[in-house]
Amino acid sequence: MDAGADRVSTGVPGLDRMLGGGLLAGRPYLVTGATGSGKTLLALTFLLEGLRNDEPVLLVAVDEPPSEIVENTRAFGWDLSSIATLDANPGTRQIRRMADVQEIRALGDVRSMRDLSSEARKASDSEDISIQSIHLKLRQQLNGQKFRRVVVDSMTSIRRFAVKSMGDLQAERTEIQSLLRFLSEQNVTTLITATPGNPALLTPEEILTRGEVLLTRKWVGDRSVRQLKIVRVRGSAHDPERRPFAITGKGIVVG
Repeated sequence: MDAGADRVSTGVPGLDRMLGGGLLAGRPYLVTGATGSGKTLLALTFLLEGLRNDEPVLLVAVDEPPSEIVENTRAFGWDLSSIATLDANPGTRQIRRMADVQEIRALGDVRSMRDLSSEARKASDSEDISIQSIHLKLRQQLNGQKFRRVVVDSMTSIRRFAVKSMGDLQAERTEIQSLLRFLSEQNVTTLITATPGNPALLTPEEILTRGEVLLTRKWVGDRSVRQLKIVRVRGSAHDPERRPFAITGKGIVVG
């Protein structure tokens, strides 16, 4: 256990306490939960905390356009206008600056990681997202600016699109492993969101991330009950109990 390791706040004090002081810096973590459980909100809280500390942060957006994500957080009084975003929406081709969000859109025009091994190969013109394109674009962005925090939202969608474009499940798994190793090597603290998979079959992100936070939501009568559990954290003591949490006008509050 690395008691002297640097810690990174999630932006949620109650969760930081459960983690023994926050996330271990420079490692990738997984946030899992069903649709509507609060995964994206938790990930954005993590990025907002970075902005408050004057840290460069990056959002890799797959499920929703970055403009919608930013707009949705205005209800909490948050200003995410300075985050850098990589819009990984399929079929997106152009680079443009929105009123208050920097969007990096050219994934379809970016060469895959396989293409880098042979200059004779042409860049892929597929309309579908590819894990290789995201990997290369992240390399380019991290070479230009050393982000301290990165969020990938969500790995489930990336994997689905990658399967569709590559048609090879083993290749898809290999590419995800390569991407997660790369993020870990960059010494950035990363949150990756995903929906829970088959409990009998570990996904690459479950194997390669250094910890997992599970969010659950169920209805009791007409009341929504949310709970948070730290499934695992490598190299650090943590609170293993399920704790209630709420989404309030100020964001996530862990009871």
